Amino acid sequence: KTPGQSRLAEPFSRLRDAMIRGVWQLRKVSINYCKRPSSKGVYDAMKGTALVEFAEKNPQIKIRTQLKPDTLPHVIGEYVDGVEHQMSIKNASEEEIIEVLTKLRNRKARETQRLTHWGKPETKYPSIQGKWVPSAGVRSGFTVKLREQ
Repeated sequence: KTPGQSRLAEPFSRLRDAMIRGVWQLRKVSINYCKRPSSKGVYDAMKGTALVEFAEKNPQIKIRTQLKPDTLPHVIGEYVDGVEHQMSIKNASEEEIIEVLTKLRNRKARETQRLTHWGKPETKYPSIQGKWVPSAGVRSGFTVKLREQ
């Protein structure tokens, strides 16, 4: 990590995860803030050029800011499949808000699950017929005789 590199900066391979088949997953971002001092970073981001530059670099994302009284500042990311992720930006600086937006852009809506080998099934209700065994249904005195030709 170089001294000028952001703490949330991610390699290019992580950017590929933000796209599935060439489609960006993040569609909308809502930045909600209030008039309290905890929203000072949001006001700085709206007055400065960082938020505008982020919007110009990412035209696929719709960015909306909303003044909501008596709420802590937070960002809601809405993804293609309808999943929403919410992150707090309470007392965050302008740079940290851009890092949060970048983090939302670079993640998938749902985390992928690693496929594992299917083990024994687990159930709350075991079978009332009992455990199956290969010799089930075979009578003890039953024998097979082959015909001679």
